[in-house]
Amino acid sequence: MASVDTLPPAHLEAEAVAKRQRERLLGFGVFAALLVAAWVVGHEVPDWMDLDVQGWAQDRYTWTIQNSDTHWLFTVFLNPASDFLNWAVEHVFDLLEALRWPGVVALTAMIGWRTGGPRAALAGGLAMLAVGAVAPWDKAMLTLSIMVVAVVMALVVGVPLGVIAARSDRAEKIIRVVLDTAQVMPVYVYFAPLLTGFGIGYPPAVMATFIYALPPATRLTNLGIRQVPVVLNEVGQSFGTTSWQQLLKVQLPVARKSILLGLNQVIMMAFAIVVLASLFGPSDLGRLVLNALQKQEVGEAFAAGIGIVLLAVALDRISTGDRRPLPRWMPTPPQWGRRVWLALGIGTVVAAVVCARAFELDVLPSWMLIDAASPIDDAVDWVQNNLRKDVPVIGGTQAISDFLVVHIIDPIQRFLLWLPWLAVVTGVAFVGWLSRGWRLAAGVALCLVLIGFMGTVPGAGGRKPLWDEAMNTLSQVIVAIVLAVLIAFPLGVWAGRSDRVERVLKPFLDLAQVLPQFVYLIPVVFLFSAGRAAGVVACVVYAIPPLIRLTALGLREVPHAPREAATSFGATPRQELLHVQLPLARKAILLGVNQTVLMVLATVIIAALVGAGGLGLLAYTAAAKPNVNLGQGMAGGLSIVFLAIMLDRITQAWGRDPDTSRT
Repeated sequence: MASVDTLPPAHLEAEAVAKRQRERLLGFGVFAALLVAAWVVGHEVPDWMDLDVQGWAQDRYTWTIQNSDTHWLFTVFLNPASDFLNWAVEHVFDLLEALRWPGVVALTAMIGWRTGGPRAALAGGLAMLAVGAVAPWDKAMLTLSIMVVAVVMALVVGVPLGVIAARSDRAEKIIRVVLDTAQVMPVYVYFAPLLTGFGIGYPPAVMATFIYALPPATRLTNLGIRQVPVVLNEVGQSFGTTSWQQLLKVQLPVARKSILLGLNQVIMMAFAIVVLASLFGPSDLGRLVLNALQKQEVGEAFAAGIGIVLLAVALDRISTGDRRPLPRWMPTPPQWGRRVWLALGIGTVVAAVVCARAFELDVLPSWMLIDAASPIDDAVDWVQNNLRKDVPVIGGTQAISDFLVVHIIDPIQRFLLWLPWLAVVTGVAFVGWLSRGWRLAAGVALCLVLIGFMGTVPGAGGRKPLWDEAMNTLSQVIVAIVLAVLIAFPLGVWAGRSDRVERVLKPFLDLAQVLPQFVYLIPVVFLFSAGRAAGVVACVVYAIPPLIRLTALGLREVPHAPREAATSFGATPRQELLHVQLPLARKAILLGVNQTVLMVLATVIIAALVGAGGLGLLAYTAAAKPNVNLGQGMAGGLSIVFLAIMLDRITQAWGRDPDTSRT
């Protein structure tokens, strides 16, 4: 126990309190002065702040078009790389076309049998067969070709990087910074440089998928090798193995499960951005989803989306390396040797290809096709006729949509636009100062100022500041975050205090986090008309799982001792929750809020596809018409990044200990 002598004198404590009060008064005074100055300086972002980022980016793109056949950067590096990626995608597609659908299904089942046993073979084969039943087979095979090339590239680059990181702490620090940047940076930031370097077509789609899917391969390879027991490494060294033999004969085999998990995660992340990758031009299932959503053809979007999900399921099942026994009601396969099963699998694939060619089975027969679009279109019609209007109490989905837009989103947007731009910067900086101090205040203010540097964009009545589009997006993001927290936090508390509720919610949370982002747009368009409300709802649905999980986890990890102490003092369950569990789970809950913020911003460009507008629409137009809109698309993408950094830093500060230094 500390002695009385170690306690600070009363006068020192009083001086510290007085110093904090002076700093607080100074802070309030500075921000009050800045707020007054904001009204004096002017309402609009001044013209001199336009750094012509859009013009610079558009000029660079024009330069690449004019010099793509002559400049050494293209002739030596980019053009050969583009040609190789085109060649790889086309040859994989030709191979899949040559196998026909029976051969592809048989090959999927064979790989599943080899990696995960009969259960994986059955699940993978049936999922691949279902792809052809619900979606156009040629589009599905083109999607699969792009995914295969991107995944192979991610493994070829990611696994060696993971090995290097595992064998060198210095290399791991450098690689970790690169991987953190790749995972935090939104996908749409890649659009402008990839379009500039590779143009339209397969290469930029493959590269975007490769960059997004690379980190898991490296991280999990590094983790697997570092977790190899020391005794195994010592045994290998005692037998005189070289470093290379140690890697190939000991470390990689022992780390096999971790590496296979990395492969599985690479595949899942690749399929997560298949629709965004289709913005670069490939006419695959992602493009079908994109076009159908733009035309509000919900049934067609659903059918193509289910095809993508089934492709992901097929590859997921054959890549986990998890061997599970068959159900009891299924017959046990004979216990033959590995070579016998390999020969049987190859023979089955060859037989399937021969039969497909003999009977001209290019696509599935009509009796095997499933019309997934028509029932969804009928359901949409029913919803529009029965749930869109005149529903008792709530009024209908149209009333909810109108309420969100008219009474919540529009007032926030109008308020942000009514404020002088410098007043918005000052207000956000003030929040940053209250959260963590002057350094954070300067950082978040800089993010908004950088948005002001982005210039103007075309509007209904001529050009308008990009700042206006940023405030449009910010208003939607604020509403989406608040709604997500209001929904997810109570559910997380409920799940954290009830095992039954957690078991009920777990399948829905797993499904919500596995499905690609674009899948959420389909039911949203199903229930709501296209517009900002639909975009906000899509963001909310995508963003609530992390907060539910982390709130429940935080409550469950509260130590028993404080809870027992509260109970012994006669605290009711409500008092225990409010005064013990929630304060101790504060860090986990605020981490969930932080992840919710980032996931809302990650869905901004997806929401733009259903009429949300704002910065997401600007980023989308860069891929749609790069020869005209690449500059404004780059400005829109960078502005989303600045908003993400701003909100991320503020919410991260909320989760830190309040007694750490405020600088």
